[in-house]
Amino acid sequence: MTSFLNSVDVAAFDAIYHQYHHAVFKNICLLVEQHDVAEDILQEVFLAFWNSRHQLDLAQGAGNWLFVVSYHKSLQYLKKTAAEKSKLAVYPAIREMMEDDNAVLRESRLALINEAINLLSPGKKKVFQLCRLEGKTAAEAARILGISHHTVKEYLQASSKSIRAYIASNQATVPVVGTLFLTIYLQ
Repeated sequence: MTSFLNSVDVAAFDAIYHQYHHAVFKNICLLVEQHDVAEDILQEVFLAFWNSRHQLDLAQGAGNWLFVVSYHKSLQYLKKTAAEKSKLAVYPAIREMMEDDNAVLRESRLALINEAINLLSPGKKKVFQLCRLEGKTAAEAARILGISHHTVKEYLQASSKSIRAYIASNQATVPVVGTLFLTIYLQ
């Protein structure tokens, strides 16, 4: 079967998987507490990445795309679980928002996140990318960037606050459920 696969695609996928799988798994675990379920969602995210590889514009890198898809896959799981327990019946507005969630909304959230990240100073942007999108620890980011661990933590805190503020000021373009997730993620 692998003889039919483009070796360049496979090598690129492997590199992206190894670079991002820890960070994507952390993102999923922010919403989904069960380790085995989070692993299943991680596999779904990378399967979606593989299946969409020819349509994706990864000029900004794969991290943002993987972040948004991991968020949506996690929400789909939570939605299914909640529906099975009939807890969403109490909150019909949330159900409608989740049902209306589609590719256009995903793209708008991705664009909003990219806008917020691009407004950061270069140092804060790099720290945010290393820690939040690539899953590096503050110590690893400090070593990579040649700055103190304390500075990394300050940059991460300031960039998270800035991104939350940007999203809050533009929340008309992001549904409430997405805003809640981003607020939790950026803490």
